[in-house]
Amino acid sequence: MNITYKGTRLLVCDYQACLDFYQKILEFDLIYEGDTREEADLRLGNTMLNLIKRQSMAKIIGSRSESLPVERQDNLALIFTTPNLEDTCSSLKEKGVSFETQPMYRPDWGIKTIYLRDPDRNLIGIYELTG
Repeated sequence: MNITYKGTRLLVCDYQACLDFYQKILEFDLIYEGDTREEADLRLGNTMLNLIKRQSMAKIIGSRSESLPVERQDNLALIFTTPNLEDTCSSLKEKGVSFETQPMYRPDWGIKTIYLRDPDRNLIGIYELTG
């Protein structure tokens, strides 16, 4: 299996306050912000950080937690990349991994991605660049 750590995704309640904090206080550079202003990529040196509203992430993965109060939804997701999502999924299935989602194409992000959880229920995303 060939995966590489991409960065950490923080699932936040107050997107704008968190974006301001990481940009203005910790001096991260804004690399990308989605049109809906619910997600951003930031960089500080070699460190990549992605911010996304918790409700948005719950919708993306079709999580039952979307109906939970925001404070009880996921807080973070570890994000990995792979050159071939299909091969990576096959390897993980052989190891007994079950997935939160089926592989999904995200044309707005230029990726194909899948989500799973570790034994402690932490969210993990793995994606392949598609364009």
